[in-house]
Amino acid sequence: MRFELVRERLAALPRDMPAAPAILTPIRIDSPEAPFPAEAHRRGRPSAVLVLLFPDDEGQARVLLTARAPHGIGHAGEVSFPGGSAEAADADPIATALREAAEEVGLDPTACGLRVTGVLEVFALTVSGYRITPVVALAERRPDCRAAAAEVARIIEAPVEAFLPDAPVELEERVIRQRLIRYGLYPVEGERVWGATARMLGQLGALLATEPGRTNPAIRSDETPTDTIVRAATEADGQSIRNFLEALAPELAHSLPTASELLLAELSGRTAGLASWAPWDRPRSTDDPRGFDGLTLADAERPAELTLLAVAPHLRGRGIGRGLTTAVAGAAGAAGNTRLLAWTLADSDAHPSSIATRAFFRSNRFADYAVDRRVQARGEDRLLLSRALG
Repeated sequence: MRFELVRERLAALPRDMPAAPAILTPIRIDSPEAPFPAEAHRRGRPSAVLVLLFPDDEGQARVLLTARAPHGIGHAGEVSFPGGSAEAADADPIATALREAAEEVGLDPTACGLRVTGVLEVFALTVSGYRITPVVALAERRPDCRAAAAEVARIIEAPVEAFLPDAPVELEERVIRQRLIRYGLYPVEGERVWGATARMLGQLGALLATEPGRTNPAIRSDETPTDTIVRAATEADGQSIRNFLEALAPELAHSLPTASELLLAELSGRTAGLASWAPWDRPRSTDDPRGFDGLTLADAERPAELTLLAVAPHLRGRGIGRGLTTAVAGAAGAAGNTRLLAWTLADSDAHPSSIATRAFFRSNRFADYAVDRRVQARGEDRLLLSRALG
């Protein structure tokens, strides 16, 4: 499968994930009445793995796997993604996955052009006691990796075709914790991939085999960022903007400011993205209070807020969001503001999509600033991020 197609299909992961093939899930066969222990998403020690896809020298998509060292502490000899337990200094699952990948295979995210796009299904392993967040990332270039001998026996660059729904799956039986179980596994480069890693790969394969969701048919995915123009929208753009949002997020189409207050990204003359900003101290409705719990700003500060950032899903990862964010920062700074604020949902376990959001902001010079807990009556905490202007 060409990496360009993989990049298109993983640019924005859906909230509802396709299921991995059922044959990969272990079943107990010595006593059908006593099933293999079920998984629970909220239990277990937090951990994360990096599901990294990248192009090989021929432009075909590969996924990075490791064969664990036979003398390792955990899952010795098995095939897995780079990853491990969260540490106190890790800000979120992204930090855990990237730190572990650096330790295990020497991954340099900047050198390979890595971008996090989201997460696969989060699940817990009752056998080992971990709750795993699979962080999905795309690298523009083949990463230069080296195995840490203490943990990794070899690095595997597996073709994604090995995990698509029609890929071969073998059955194996094994005794685990005095239970005889049967499960499916993927044969890959002389290795046998089973268990949690196989199920993550199965879900990845199902995702890659699924046609992208609703997109704007007026925009082609093969157009490049060099064709993109970011400019101030005008009233004449109103219908194009409404069409764009009706296809992307209908709930936003009826709550926008006037077109003249928007920044517009155009790709070959068609709307590819939108952004807007407003002063932080602007008048607000009673159900949208200004300020965040724990946020204090000096009197000399003049913060602005990024109020909208939307890019067509199949065009994400091509620099359009970065261009819009840069334009917002420039406009807000020119208006005398000293700081640009943005927010996302704070609970990445409950809202895995927020992992990709915070990764985007951090790569665009935003830093974590405060957590708003005042809206718990609405069931959410919000993470506030800040970017200095000027």
